[in-house]
Amino acid sequence: MLSSKPYDLCIIGAGMAGSMLAAVAARRGMRVVVIEAGPRFDFNRRLDQLRRNKVLGEPLWPWESTGRDVYTDSSKDELGYSYTLNRSRVKAVGGSTLHWGGMAQRLQVSDFDTASRYGLGLDWPIRYDDLESYYGWAEREIGVSGEPLRSDPPRSTPFPMPGFPMRYEDAAWVPVAQKLGIDVDTVSHARNSEPYKGRSPCVAYSVCNLCPSGARYSAHFHMEEAERSGNCLLLTETVARRIDTTGGRVTSVQVGRLDGSELEIRAKHFAVTAHAVESARLMLLSGLGNQSDQLGRNLMEHWYVAAGGFGEERNFPGRIGFTTLESHSFYDGPERHDRGAIKVEFGGGSRDPLMVHSSGGVWGSPLAAMDCNEFGHWIDVGAEIEHLPNPDSRVTLDLEKRDVFGDPAPHIQFALSEIDHRTHRRAEEILVTLLEARGLRDIRQTIAFGRAHHHMGTCRMSADPDMGVVDPDCRVHGVENLYIVGSSVFPTGGARQPTLTIAALALRLADRLTG
Repeated sequence: MLSSKPYDLCIIGAGMAGSMLAAVAARRGMRVVVIEAGPRFDFNRRLDQLRRNKVLGEPLWPWESTGRDVYTDSSKDELGYSYTLNRSRVKAVGGSTLHWGGMAQRLQVSDFDTASRYGLGLDWPIRYDDLESYYGWAEREIGVSGEPLRSDPPRSTPFPMPGFPMRYEDAAWVPVAQKLGIDVDTVSHARNSEPYKGRSPCVAYSVCNLCPSGARYSAHFHMEEAERSGNCLLLTETVARRIDTTGGRVTSVQVGRLDGSELEIRAKHFAVTAHAVESARLMLLSGLGNQSDQLGRNLMEHWYVAAGGFGEERNFPGRIGFTTLESHSFYDGPERHDRGAIKVEFGGGSRDPLMVHSSGGVWGSPLAAMDCNEFGHWIDVGAEIEHLPNPDSRVTLDLEKRDVFGDPAPHIQFALSEIDHRTHRRAEEILVTLLEARGLRDIRQTIAFGRAHHHMGTCRMSADPDMGVVDPDCRVHGVENLYIVGSSVFPTGGARQPTLTIAALALRLADRLTG
């Protein structure tokens, strides 16, 4: 039940940042309340969720609520498709870590000062060294399996678990890369290669966006820890609608619930951890943090590029469900003066001839023959590319579209620059070179500016209040006790997965609030 006394910390959002922050704050004795818009999923029902998805076609994570999770988008002219936001996020306890791929990587040292180093993007007001110890702490909290690599930034602590062996279909790329002089690396994962913190090692269900064994980390584990401490109250299906301030301090958060009730929550400190879209939306609804006109701007993604072709050898792709090989040979270097970072990911996906040809109207014996001839012969490779910050790429409020509470929906508009297109073209060239070197035929691009489902920016970190929304400690400029933490504060995004950096920033904020 809600306390009549103010909490020490009110957290808005129970994804990676919010759950990690809640666990550490509660562990250290703070009285915490967490507001989560979505539901809580029962871990013990994951296999049932999987069955209902495969047999009945239901969503794997049925979190959406009619009227609550509305948004609008006008990105089609830029991307060639409408950005379906609700396919790229999960509003629930655990957030998007419920369905993420599990790749856990530190940003490169260069990602923190691209403007000074390459003349592109924006420098972070902190550097890699400021986060290094928190990266190590995050790896231990989450449970990361990996091996030290030459391409990785410096580390002061080892990975908590050894890395996974290279899967068969990825290993076939090693001689191709060697022939081209391209360095390849194994991949670190927030996935147990051995038992860790009471959780199973990976047992190769190959449904990593659900993971019935719990070997792949999701943030609900930390939220449950926070609750077990006795110092944390979690409110699910509860939507933060406004943040109230007096004299430069937040006094309370106004929330609405799907049953029609309303609450006012008071605390000493407040942290918005609702990811890039909803964090910006709540701040806009509250009229806070926009003295620089930067709030909502610089919305970024990691754009995905893929290509493939047919080979003579028959593979059986996806048998363990996750990628084990990538390349950083095109991440840094002189080319990055002219385009963004590129990270090549081998063994990206599979092509099902039954789906491809049946959707084109082929059935019966011709379809069976095509399946026999093509299955396992398709080989593809992909790349994640950097999306540079762009003030025209943004989240705003749509006054014409409102949610069930009557509040304006978030409107998203991704914008691309010529540099982004240049990065994409270079990634295409790299992928085709790799496919040709492997001797494949009928090579074609399969994905252009695809979603990596990584939303960044909109509340960026800056030392100068005129350049951003939060300061280097993630405190909102001009508001004494309000913080934003997560990928929304990234000034730039590099081309490596953002989740470990989100966790590191949350731990850094936890240290500051409890120190």
